[in-house]
Amino acid sequence: MVCTKFEMLEWIDQGNQILRRARSTLSSASSEKMQQFAERIPATILPSDDPVVLVFAGQYSAGKSTIIKALTGRKDIATGAGITTEKADTYDWDGLQVVDTPGVHTELRPDHDEITYRAIADADLLVFVVTNELFDSHLARHFRKLAIEQDKAHEMMLVVNKMRRCAKGNSPEVQDVIREDLQRVLAPFTPDDLRASFIDAETACESKVETDPALAKLLWRKSGMEEFTQTLNGFVRSKGLAGRYTTTLYNLDQILQEALAGESTGDQDVHALEELLLQRRRALSETKARIERAVSDEIQPVVSKVRHEGRKIADMINMSADPKEANRELEEVNQELEAAQERVQRYTEQLGQSVQQIISTHMTDLDQRVEFIANSEVAKELLLRLAHRIKEVGISPEMMTNLKMASGMSSKLGEFLVRHSFRPEADALGGLFKLNQYSGTATHETVKTVGQIFGKSFKPWESVKWTRAVANTGRGLAFAGIVLTIFLQIKEDVDAAQLERHLRESRSEVRAKFNEASHVIETHFNQATGAYIASTLTKEIETVDKQLAELRDMQRTQSELFDKLQMLLKDTRSMIRDLHAMGSEGQP
Repeated sequence: MVCTKFEMLEWIDQGNQILRRARSTLSSASSEKMQQFAERIPATILPSDDPVVLVFAGQYSAGKSTIIKALTGRKDIATGAGITTEKADTYDWDGLQVVDTPGVHTELRPDHDEITYRAIADADLLVFVVTNELFDSHLARHFRKLAIEQDKAHEMMLVVNKMRRCAKGNSPEVQDVIREDLQRVLAPFTPDDLRASFIDAETACESKVETDPALAKLLWRKSGMEEFTQTLNGFVRSKGLAGRYTTTLYNLDQILQEALAGESTGDQDVHALEELLLQRRRALSETKARIERAVSDEIQPVVSKVRHEGRKIADMINMSADPKEANRELEEVNQELEAAQERVQRYTEQLGQSVQQIISTHMTDLDQRVEFIANSEVAKELLLRLAHRIKEVGISPEMMTNLKMASGMSSKLGEFLVRHSFRPEADALGGLFKLNQYSGTATHETVKTVGQIFGKSFKPWESVKWTRAVANTGRGLAFAGIVLTIFLQIKEDVDAAQLERHLRESRSEVRAKFNEASHVIETHFNQATGAYIASTLTKEIETVDKQLAELRDMQRTQSELFDKLQMLLKDTRSMIRDLHAMGSEGQP
């Protein structure tokens, strides 16, 4: 039986293996200093107080527990007819937390709703499960409350379970019919927006105990779990959760760098130069982390304000049955919609300015910190010694061709310094330490560079589609057509129940679109910040890493510990690159 691996488990397993190897390598070293490095290595790729939480919620008896059992392979999960989950059960899945919640809106156990909502509040990923019979009115209200009012649509994927109950099974034709039925409940979202998957978890569980390999493979294929797992992997990537795993890996990278510096043998001047580069690398890495945290803290209040704008306007949509009064209310809603759009645009522009200021402030601090390293006594004394040694061997930029024939540490070091813009007569370490020797990271270049990446013309509403807009209304904003539709229906004397349904739909759509705008804003500024960091700080960290690798190669020994640390560093960086690539694939 072929089974697609859940990527997050691979990340956890691979990361934890690297951590274990690093601890074992350093703790078994003869040097006490190396053993102390081992004590700084985190125990797991994700700390126990910050796990990734995957919550399954939705209809009672929809088979949530069976899906978890099929997905995780755990045998201690109760399944069967009726309400089998009385509370939110949390299962450890190789480092992930999977939460199985009671069914919602059963009418038999309303207390289950509160239990489920508490679990959902802590979810990183939410899988909402229904059966092939889809939504009843109670479940539909619950779903829309989560997806629209609580803005969980961007954190949610939808699973339709028990597909073998359908007359034609879990076939593409049946799935297409169900997608059309789903659209009525999911609007303004689509099944594709929610990554709808169609499965039969019981069939998947049967495939795992089937002794006939051919039949087991057939059952697994029919279950739809292969496609579900692939979709779940895409869901994880779109949420950017790969970045959660890189924090520990960056920490390990720094520890391994310092351990390599301590293990290298040979020239003391090279050791000193290596230590100064490590200090610079630490300054760059810490600035990167501080900018990411500060920008995230700045984005969240703005996102909340945008969502509040949508809730406020939605609450205004309560049309009077009197056409004249309804027309007045309509005008008020139109005016408020237009004003809200302008406020959201203003929030966005202010956020852009504040994010740029945050980056500028931290880059100024970095500039000062690196200047301090370059002007330290260690750096000044090293500079004098290096200048003397270079003059002794007669190395200059004009004599680079002679370096190919030179041997010995002084010649190698001289070649390294000349290639990296070292000029002893300038009384400075030049490109090795001065931020303004590198493209894009100087303080005076920061605002210009950030402005180019963020852009001044970003308009969040351009990315939001108002699906129920009425064309050529001549009234205010195009998306005010939602409300105009209601007014037209009032004039046609529709009954009260139909009017209330349209009002409810319009309120939901207004909330959904402002929620969508908040998501667009959050995504834009997170991506722009990531692009800036990648083009400046990450690029500079890579430059320093290359210089450190060159220095270590100069003084390379046949030490077994040195070789193991080098391999660990290589594997750590390889995993960081892979996680970054996966995160980039998932960006909208």
